[in-house]
Amino acid sequence: MSRTVYQEAIASREATRQQVELTKMQQYRIQLKSITNNLKCLALAAGRTKISSNQLLRECYQLTNTELDTFDGWAAKGAKVRKGQHAYLFWGKRTQSETGAYCYYPISFLFSREQVQFAQA
Repeated sequence: MSRTVYQEAIASREATRQQVELTKMQQYRIQLKSITNNLKCLALAAGRTKISSNQLLRECYQLTNTELDTFDGWAAKGAKVRKGQHAYLFWGKRTQSETGAYCYYPISFLFSREQVQFAQA
């Protein structure tokens, strides 16, 4: 039995509602997975087999020769992230869940040296 147009509209609306209900972090994770998978496919096609996901991301963001750090890391160095700057998404170090049932890679939000300014002395 085929679905009616009405049933299709209801299913589409429900799928959209579920997508909207994703947390911001889940949306970032989906975005980062997609970018990483595409970059890995391109790297394999170019014959680059032994390169990390974060190295591919650095090349994609064109940040190969710049210093990266977290918001708190730059604050500890005496720098402030300039207003309006957005963090680059990278994969963090492998982490064990609190229950120890599984491992995952958290998302790291990093800023480049070009996005910060140091306090005037």
